[in-house]
Amino acid sequence: MKRYTTGLSNLDKLIGGGLPEHTVTLLSGNAGTGKTLFALNFLLAGAKKGEKGVFVSLNEGKGDLLRACDGIAQLKPIRKYLNKSILIQEIDLEEVIDLEYFTKIFEKYSNVDRVAIDNVNKLLLFSNGDKDYRINLSRVIKNLRANVGSSLLLCETLDHTLDTNRGETYEADGVINLSFLEVEEKPSRTLEITKMRYTPFDAYVQHELSISKKGLKLTKAKFI
Repeated sequence: MKRYTTGLSNLDKLIGGGLPEHTVTLLSGNAGTGKTLFALNFLLAGAKKGEKGVFVSLNEGKGDLLRACDGIAQLKPIRKYLNKSILIQEIDLEEVIDLEYFTKIFEKYSNVDRVAIDNVNKLLLFSNGDKDYRINLSRVIKNLRANVGSSLLLCETLDHTLDTNRGETYEADGVINLSFLEVEEKPSRTLEITKMRYTPFDAYVQHELSISKKGLKLTKAKFI
């Protein structure tokens, strides 16, 4: 089975070389845990291999995303691939009428190697209830699974939950959770793999995710 590098070599090793082809992975976590930077690095890793990627932003504007990349050496090259191998599409939420609008937009991304959608929480604003949300989420994931090499769905969570409690973890093929852990009064970012279809892995093992001016790096946890 073909796999797509996550952009983090140590994470790739944990899941047999990368994310399985034609799967959708939920990337969940509290605000500030690094989900957006992870997703942008994921697309950049693909662009360096000649793959095409789309970042669908329901959250931040393109300018803000690029400024965030400029502050990290590993992500600065993303400008080189912008509007070539990487497309950043902003969606104006003020123009959205219903959830069907999003579903139709996502269906446009066929024959694309990588897609990252930031984030599914905003889709909730336009649903007519949990049932409507679940049906459309399932439709979006089915389409991405069929037409995109590998996709990330970002999900902002509270406390230690893995999703919004509306079925995202059940619909997705994989779940990677980012969180903060207080160690000696200093918060550290952690990464846990809780689900990954077609892949043997150690579930719920915490790994340290560091984000510095140099870049993103995953290492073995040093927590006691």
